[in-house]
Amino acid sequence: MKAAIGAIALWLALSPAAEAQQSGGDAAAGQTIADFDRAIRLDPKNAIPYNERGKLHLQAGRFDKAIADFTAVVELVPDNATARHNRGMAYLLAGDLIKAVPDFDAALTLDPTRADSYQNRGVAHVRLGDVDKGIADFDEAILRRPTANSYNSRGSAHAMKGDFSRAMADYDQALMLEPKRAETLQSRGSTRLEMGEVDAGIADLSEAIRIDVRNPGYYDMRGVAYLRKRDYAAAIADFNRALDLDPARVVSLRNLGVAQSESGEGRLAVASFDKALALDAKDDGSLSARGFTLYRLGEFDKAYADLNAAIALNPRNADTYNNRAEVYRRDGKLKEAMADLDRALALNPRQRNARHNRGIVLVETGRYDEAIADFETAIQMKFDDEETHYGRATAYRKKGETAKALVDLDYALRLNPNFLKARDLRTEIKSAQ
Repeated sequence: MKAAIGAIALWLALSPAAEAQQSGGDAAAGQTIADFDRAIRLDPKNAIPYNERGKLHLQAGRFDKAIADFTAVVELVPDNATARHNRGMAYLLAGDLIKAVPDFDAALTLDPTRADSYQNRGVAHVRLGDVDKGIADFDEAILRRPTANSYNSRGSAHAMKGDFSRAMADYDQALMLEPKRAETLQSRGSTRLEMGEVDAGIADLSEAIRIDVRNPGYYDMRGVAYLRKRDYAAAIADFNRALDLDPARVVSLRNLGVAQSESGEGRLAVASFDKALALDAKDDGSLSARGFTLYRLGEFDKAYADLNAAIALNPRNADTYNNRAEVYRRDGKLKEAMADLDRALALNPRQRNARHNRGIVLVETGRYDEAIADFETAIQMKFDDEETHYGRATAYRKKGETAKALVDLDYALRLNPNFLKARDLRTEIKSAQ
């Protein structure tokens, strides 16, 4: 049975366009917050200094102050599309997506030609979970002003829907416009991981790192790729490099813990998860990963506590249901394990580990045809894995289809010649013939 410890996300770049992040351009050259404070005191009905001060606040990450300034502009010039766009941008960067969308709606009502408002409303829609609306907005942005960012964003949205051919076409178009765009290489690399093209994904991520050597996210994603290859030393090196660049990066600590756990360093892994949770006590991914690692260490009560807490924090994380199912199965609670795996796959039909794991439970409950279907789906996701072929072989053997079982076992042993369970089962089947 396989765990998705660490809930490692494939982060698809959906950042707003660079020009939109600046809310329409840099503030007046050389002017400071104090300059605009003074201008506002002298003429509080003039929208321009509020707008310029708001852009300075936005560039500095002071989102609440930026929103206040842009709200003043909206009140002074309510029919100005840029004013509504700028406040929407501030809400978007502040993470208040519900308020961002109406401002972009208003900006587009006032000026339907604004590509940046379509682009950023699309980002908000995707982050709110409405990927189709996001794609429609990216279509409009591309129609009006095609940019590498808009193609990259639409490609990422297509990838989220599992439409990889369209995603790759959009990434390629983005790279035609900007061949050295690290964000697009990261997005294409992460999508290639989802497609099972791990080496190609590593190549893209390595090129992104070459272009932007100080972005911790690129090291994180390449570390995830190395985990897929079970190259734990390379993964740990990449996660540590990300932490060198940003020591408080929770996702890097979580991923480091995953790599440590998978390489057999359970206690080091727990320490990494503890650090992540000290920075963010509500990081359900770290709770889930720590819970599964504690299970591996034989601390079952603590494992259940962490996994239950992770689900309470985020009941829509498919990885955590998969992890708890693993503990349930090993605890002999097959009914509970099946319920968790069904829930994981309802949330994310592409959760490969849950698909594999449900196949194992189906074999154990005598539902061999259903088990074979789950293993087949997992195999079609292009992650060659000896355990999945072994799992399907056990189902075939239970059905008496030993020839098919031997084909799977031979393939599993080509992938991993030291896979003793497959070797033993093949010997057992051949001896009985």
